[in-house]
Amino acid sequence: MRIPGLSLITSALASFIERPFRSLLTMLGIVCGVASVFISISLGEASKEEIRKNLDSVSARTMTIFPNWSGRSSRQRPWRPFTENDLLEIQSLNGVYAATGSLDSQYTVVSEASDWNADVRGIDTSYLKASDLKMERGVEISDVDITNSAAVAVIGASAARTLFPNQDPVGQRVKIQNIPFRIIGLTQEKGGENWRGRDEDNFILIPRTTGRARLFGDNRLARQQVRGVTIVGETQDVLKTIEKDVDLILRRSRGLAADDPPDYRIFNFSANRQNRAKADQTIDFMFKLFAAVALVVGGVGVINIMLATVTERTREIGLQKALGARRSDILSLFLFEAIIIALISGVIGLIVGYYAAEYLASTQDMKVKYTRIGAGLAFLSSFVTGVIAGFIPAWNASRLDPVEALRNE
Repeated sequence: MRIPGLSLITSALASFIERPFRSLLTMLGIVCGVASVFISISLGEASKEEIRKNLDSVSARTMTIFPNWSGRSSRQRPWRPFTENDLLEIQSLNGVYAATGSLDSQYTVVSEASDWNADVRGIDTSYLKASDLKMERGVEISDVDITNSAAVAVIGASAARTLFPNQDPVGQRVKIQNIPFRIIGLTQEKGGENWRGRDEDNFILIPRTTGRARLFGDNRLARQQVRGVTIVGETQDVLKTIEKDVDLILRRSRGLAADDPPDYRIFNFSANRQNRAKADQTIDFMFKLFAAVALVVGGVGVINIMLATVTERTREIGLQKALGARRSDILSLFLFEAIIIALISGVIGLIVGYYAAEYLASTQDMKVKYTRIGAGLAFLSSFVTGVIAGFIPAWNASRLDPVEALRNE
């Protein structure tokens, strides 16, 4: 007696329905395993995308240089800023995507509607590019504005909201230290805080020449002073070379011998970002390992439950063999039951994994990246688990002696 395909499906589903509690226990491990696989692949892809974006971003290719007010500087000479000539030499280096210098200080900025403390920065035309800032409206500060020391300004989104509530700031005027400036542009909002813990959009940008002449003043040790320099490399790989070249330029400019301690500090955070990327990849690997372990545990659960099922149905198996069922029929029947359980568990696992991934992503402010490959691998894992975990019990059932099976109570 050969059991037809339809009877296999009917028998498998009947066994599933007749023993719902046992079936649910069997499915639980696979559901957890499939959900874990789906979550790990989806969040892992999202994490890789974030890592790629972060490593290629302007901030990841940026280094900053500040005069150092400790060490040799404090013992032998006062704090000394950089100069426009230093900046020009740095801008000419190979591998430099953008380099800019700034003068900055906090001032009370006054408009007709309000007054507000904001970072006022004297900049050049490379500043927006080096800071990864884009214009929302209006125009940016030009070479002509810098040459003419024009009293114009570009405003950040946070400062604009406070100084010009419900108004377009472009074309408006503000006063800084009682000096009127005309707003010619508004930058796109970046959001968040900078490394000093300040609002990244609370600033007023003015030509550096204007700032030096009318607000910040010059330095007696460095004419055409620049207090800080920001350098963006074309890639992360060139930053170390740029750092060495910058060190040579500044030593020559500041009269430092090769063995003298520098009176400036270079901050290059690219190594920290790469280490963080490696840590994220390690976490992703551990999560996938956990998912694999969960699948193995689920498979062991299927084996145990199916072995118990074989014991429970020993007499039924003996009766089927006595009526002519072949060993391959019994093997197919029990194997098919395991596969049905695994496939149903796979569907439930994908649903659970989807909502769990969405929740976890929302807590980390991430966007989940779902792929057909990820869903396919997660679902395929449930099928493979069912086949592997169901084979041993099915094999044992197919080898039962019909006479001994019929004697079983």
